[in-house]
Amino acid sequence: MTDINSTRDGSEGSFHISLHPNQSLSRSNFIVLMSLFTFFSFVYGVLFLRLGAWPVFGFLVLDILLVYVAFRLNFRAGQQQENIRLAEDMFTITRISPNGASVVEEFQAYWARVRIAGGHLWVTSRGESSEIGNFLGEDEKEEVCNVLTAALATYRSGGIIQPSRPSTSIMS
Repeated sequence: MTDINSTRDGSEGSFHISLHPNQSLSRSNFIVLMSLFTFFSFVYGVLFLRLGAWPVFGFLVLDILLVYVAFRLNFRAGQQQENIRLAEDMFTITRISPNGASVVEEFQAYWARVRIAGGHLWVTSRGESSEIGNFLGEDEKEEVCNVLTAALATYRSGGIIQPSRPSTSIMS
């Protein structure tokens, strides 16, 4: 979803969009998946243990631990977020990392341009560039580029930015 708000902070015509990675596996489905994976690994581990192939049991336990760690790292990376705001003549990008640290980059909105080059989504203004949405797919980058380009064009023409209806779930 896209959150575009013209009165959010009291400045008419402001624009706000929040980008985040897509996560197709919910926490409850993760528990179900890990439970099934653990159950079947344990059953096969006991079977191999009874057949005398005891090292297989240890490797199956190691597999369970590695899959768990991989999913936990994936969930942690999915907590990153990029907030893009167009208000008060500034185009602001706030990057929030999974550990909560944030980095803010500001560009003059009038000179800001959004483009896709080499599979990357870039914001450029007066010789400075910044990549946004590096976790997005190609179609999602196209949509974000179109939404931001339209918002900047509306800003430059002096109009009020209207809400759009994105087709992707990476925007809220």
